Amino acid sequence: MSDQSHTHQAVAWAKQRLDDVDAIISEIEKTSDSLKDTARKEADAALARLKASRGTIQKIYDDLRTEAQAVKGSVEDIQDALEAEWIEVESAFQTYLSAVRDQAETVREVVVARAKAQRRSWEASLTALRQQAVDAVDTARGEFDAAIKRLSDEAEKFQARIGEAKDAGDESWKAVKGGLADARAVHDRTIQKIKDAFSKLL
Repeated sequence: MSDQSHTHQAVAWAKQRLDDVDAIISEIEKTSDSLKDTARKEADAALARLKASRGTIQKIYDDLRTEAQAVKGSVEDIQDALEAEWIEVESAFQTYLSAVRDQAETVREVVVARAKAQRRSWEASLTALRQQAVDAVDTARGEFDAAIKRLSDEAEKFQARIGEAKDAGDESWKAVKGGLADARAVHDRTIQKIKDAFSKLL
């Protein structure tokens, strides 16, 4: 997979995480007024942790988008940093759920909001991957068609030369063999591009 593809995936992954934590924070803020005493303190502490993590993730996401062209080799490091911060998000979220465990409706609303945010992110990613696959297949098909045309042109030249002179046979045959080898190489690359494009969808 290319560095550019890794960068694109890292940006999409960071955006999904940002959307997810935004959904969690939004729902927690809506329900925090209804909590009492200890549950309220624990929920507020969890919310503060979530907001701090959200700020860190936003900065990472912004930096990644700004540096997308230059990032290339450091994409894995950035994903590791996001993964480490995401552990804090999950931990804070679990703390919140524990604090409000007696309020089933509150828990349900937060979990539903998070699921909706995840679904929107996944659908956006899938749409982008589908378009990449279509583009890759179209490009590969064009390259393959061009290679087949070259092979066909060489075969026609070979056919015309057969009747002209017997000694021209070796040169014509070499040209056809070269065209066939080129077409086979393009065909192999085309099939690999198509496989790569579809593997991204699975």
